[in-house]
Amino acid sequence: MKKTIIQSIVCVYLILISGSIHAQKIDANTLTTENYLDSVNIKKYKNKIDTKIIKIEINHIQGISSFYSKNLDGTMTSTGERFYNNKFTAACNLYKLNTIVRVTNLRNGKTVLVRINDRMHPNMLKKGRVIDLSQSAAKQLVFSSKGLVKVMVDAIGYSKKNPKLDDLNRP
Repeated sequence: MKKTIIQSIVCVYLILISGSIHAQKIDANTLTTENYLDSVNIKKYKNKIDTKIIKIEINHIQGISSFYSKNLDGTMTSTGERFYNNKFTAACNLYKLNTIVRVTNLRNGKTVLVRINDRMHPNMLKKGRVIDLSQSAAKQLVFSSKGLVKVMVDAIGYSKKNPKLDDLNRP
């Protein structure tokens, strides 16, 4: 109960911040208790996960985010669909495919919703990378010039549809 109240307060705070930056709207009721972590992949890659940088809890991961190269537009993803940088999608080895996650830039508090539709190279976990965003999603978080940012990734649900800018996500 206490954790749910704290999560709701954090979510409301993020909503207030994101409202002024034209990010996607996030409803406090989108928090989930269902586990969306991919336990098979986590076990498979446990020796590759840099635990000094990556922190994993149920539906909550902290680590480093990067973004896709422009030349990957049109390539196939792990879900069998084509990747496009103008969609709100991401690659991640730690969540199940088609999980909708909220990615928060820990430096500036900006957030974006994306759907996990691809997998990253496992060696990225050694570098502390937990998610690889489309360029549209990365733009919402305002990445540094190096193309990397410390993020918090929270699972909020499951969908085969991609989130869109200014979507209001309700359960």
